[in-house]
Amino acid sequence: MSPTEAGTRLLATLQPALRGIEAELQGLQDMRSHVAGTIRLTTVQVAYDMLIRPRLSGFVARYPHVSMEVSVNDGLTDVISASFDGGIRFGSLVEKDMVAVGLSSTSPAAIVGSPGYLASFESLPSTPADLQSHRCINYRFATSGRIFRWPLEKDNARFEFRGDGPLVLDSGEAIRAAALDGLGLAFLFESQVTGDLAAGTLVKVLPDWVRSLPGFSLFYPSRRQVSPAFRAWIDYVKESKSDHSSPAGLEV
Repeated sequence: MSPTEAGTRLLATLQPALRGIEAELQGLQDMRSHVAGTIRLTTVQVAYDMLIRPRLSGFVARYPHVSMEVSVNDGLTDVISASFDGGIRFGSLVEKDMVAVGLSSTSPAAIVGSPGYLASFESLPSTPADLQSHRCINYRFATSGRIFRWPLEKDNARFEFRGDGPLVLDSGEAIRAAALDGLGLAFLFESQVTGDLAAGTLVKVLPDWVRSLPGFSLFYPSRRQVSPAFRAWIDYVKESKSDHSSPAGLEV
């Protein structure tokens, strides 16, 4: 078989474009195989679990010569003075001189307690006022030292609740463990207790009063040269964000 005259003309027209596409695809493949270096990130535990960890295996497979170092802590680390390439934190806490890539629009939260703890009360709290009679496990911000106030909202009522309790902790995972141990009610990201809620080891309290917290952003200095390795991570995050367009510590 042989092409018609029209087919021959069409092929001649398309060949340069096809060669260009082939060259570009090969260039991308070469770039992926040659990108090397170390990426240093800082983040809180919940952001690592929800936003970094799920992306690591795919990123490492694509860029086998790139190493990643992640500092997981609840403080507001200065990425410039600490020589980090960037980090992940609440979008509302990203400094103005940073470039920010939104990763989640909101971060769902929940007030939870163990069935054993709640069994000592006649009924579950039905209003925020009922929390006054409960032991609340408090969170202290690592940088500012202030106690986190639980943001509550329903209809036109909106306020921040500060409860009394036997424990003040500066780790979300420690607060979760204390709630599982029946030491009181805890305010946590819903992603931290998804498995516990499914297993029945923790129970939601006042779900219609708990509003979502701000979403997370990947951020990095706008005035610093971005390394090829970190640029590859930024592009990978953007790509995976568009492929999985669904939402994902605390710090002030």
